[in-house]
Amino acid sequence: MQIDCGIIGLPNVGKSTVFSILTNAPVKIANFPFCTIHPNISVVRIPDPRVYQLAGIVASRETVHGKIKFVDIAGLIKGAAQGIGLGSKILNHIQTTKVLCHVVRCFDDNQTVHVFNDIDPCRDADIVNTELILFDISQCEKNICTLQKKHKLINENIEQQLFVLKKCLDYLYDGVLLRKVYLSNTERTNIEKFNFLTNKPIIYFANIDEKSVTNNTYLNKLHAFAFNNSIPLISYCAMLSSSKNRDDRFKTGMKQKTDILCDIVSVILSVLNLRTFFTINSHMTRAWIYVAGMTALEAAKKVHSDFKKGFIRVQIIKFDDFIFYRGELGAKKAGKICYAGKDYCVKDGDILKFLFQI
Repeated sequence: MQIDCGIIGLPNVGKSTVFSILTNAPVKIANFPFCTIHPNISVVRIPDPRVYQLAGIVASRETVHGKIKFVDIAGLIKGAAQGIGLGSKILNHIQTTKVLCHVVRCFDDNQTVHVFNDIDPCRDADIVNTELILFDISQCEKNICTLQKKHKLINENIEQQLFVLKKCLDYLYDGVLLRKVYLSNTERTNIEKFNFLTNKPIIYFANIDEKSVTNNTYLNKLHAFAFNNSIPLISYCAMLSSSKNRDDRFKTGMKQKTDILCDIVSVILSVLNLRTFFTINSHMTRAWIYVAGMTALEAAKKVHSDFKKGFIRVQIIKFDDFIFYRGELGAKKAGKICYAGKDYCVKDGDILKFLFQI
């Protein structure tokens, strides 16, 4: 399973710098708005040290990690949804992403241009939220119009979709983000294909400077804003990490690039309710990303369709037991292997072996 994360924010707040830090991809970075016109896209491996721990024990020749795709789009400004700046077309690039990372500037620097010439992270967050709402209103209205034309076919599913779309539109008109709206499981299923931006989980990425790692007034305000809206927040000095003098990072106690990638991936997995199970043999140790609640039968299909067709049972070893007892044989001698049927709910860190018949 590949996870897609859209990187958004006002122009010139450090989005492309953050993208470069997370992906190590070379991108154009400059001190003026709309440096990014076309989206920057890069796929990176999800850092999970458990893969190497497991592979080290079984001496696998190959390791396969989960993957995450980052999409860095041009900066949003007030009126973007109506075509101002680079217009709403830039938001089309993140419609199919699963989660949004909103980069917010939380530092003073006269050398770095801000589109409003002053720093106010809560205002900036509100502006971007408004543009997402306006974009969703436009998309919602278009979808309602399209479905109403199809409604002549008297399709029950279309009726359900129209009902929930009109419900969403009412909330959007009131300025309410769709992720804050209570929708039943059926209603959420009915609007899932429309990829509304305000329905996606969001993470705030506070871009700070080395002078304000502690006692940062802007960061404190954004923390309160994020807490009140139940949004996770990560803070990091993107400017310092992209500088040539790497020693500065250690002098100020700043995190390394790998640390921030681990941090943001951890939060992304959490907000999307994702977990990891493993399959292991001498050829390959592989991490499989899945949505929490997956059954053994669903996991078998994820690994190989034949496993599901001929499913008999699944062998399960917990990660800690596999490490402690140095592999499957040691876990078996210690009585740490168990077997379950197709309805077993897979747990994070499970090492699975599927028993099936052809």
